[in-house]
Amino acid sequence: MAAILKIDKSLKSPVYQQIVNSVVSRIEDGSLSLGSQLPSINQVAGDYNLARETVVKAFKILQEQGTISPVQGKGYFVSSLQFNVSNRIFLLFDTFSAYKEVIYHALKDRFGADAFIDIYFHHFNFKVFEKTIRESIGNFQSYIIIPMENDKTDEVLKMIPSEKLFLLDIQPKTITNGYSGVFQNFEEDIYTSLTSVVNLCRKYSKLILVFRNQITDPPESIVTGFNRFCAINQINSQVFRSSITGRKPKRGEAYIVIDDEDLVYLVEQTKASNLLSGIDIGLISYNETPLKKIAANGISVISTDFAEMGNHIAEMVINKQKALKYNAFRFINRGSF
Repeated sequence: MAAILKIDKSLKSPVYQQIVNSVVSRIEDGSLSLGSQLPSINQVAGDYNLARETVVKAFKILQEQGTISPVQGKGYFVSSLQFNVSNRIFLLFDTFSAYKEVIYHALKDRFGADAFIDIYFHHFNFKVFEKTIRESIGNFQSYIIIPMENDKTDEVLKMIPSEKLFLLDIQPKTITNGYSGVFQNFEEDIYTSLTSVVNLCRKYSKLILVFRNQITDPPESIVTGFNRFCAINQINSQVFRSSITGRKPKRGEAYIVIDDEDLVYLVEQTKASNLLSGIDIGLISYNETPLKKIAANGISVISTDFAEMGNHIAEMVINKQKALKYNAFRFINRGSF
């Protein structure tokens, strides 16, 4: 294959870019097909009397674009025929949920057709988190990651060049890498949101946080912020860390619910007991999703704006911006609280 590369050192175009363009051209004209093996870096350098670093740079660009992939002990192979994207993005979520879907679609819409987003999930398993990132190194131009709390998270993320790393949603306390990102502040978010509706909270005899989620691991700082709010405002409170199925809600109680299954149960029990949400029973759901706008005549929520979060992180990637940005959090009153 080296013989069909077109390299002209008299041109203003950098030699590494000529190598990239040659490979792309050979794919376009059919000379290279999916799975075709490229010559080794040393072979290209030797055949064209080039510095090895020049060829390495060209292959790195092709790899980041997803055009070629290395196979250990064998060399480089054509791995994609779609090479007309300006940004190949590695997206690592913890799990896929309704609000993560909002983030994903916001990213897709903002990046448009000029980017390819490859999505993965670590499901709060550190071995999966580490393996997925390790195997991705060198294959992408940008890395958007929802991290997980672990003593070795910083060590894993340092494998990614800091200018390519963008963290999302959770700001780990243990990470020292010079990353950019868009985050929530879970303790302050719930504290500030409840403070903004403290008079509504006082309508009820007890404020109950149902702190569990079957899909994700909610941050413990939510409990810290909730307890701080209740203590400062002398509000009777309780934290449940398991399913409330089987518990009958009582008149005068108000619930903040993270898990949607618990939310459905409370809505059903409220109706079965002939109680009115927003009057007899208070209901707040944590994290906005489209269905909560219309379910049970509307469910009040406390939530960050996930579409805004996706847009912010996409802007950082596109503009190569180095920043840490807080994503706004708010209470949306739909009458159920």
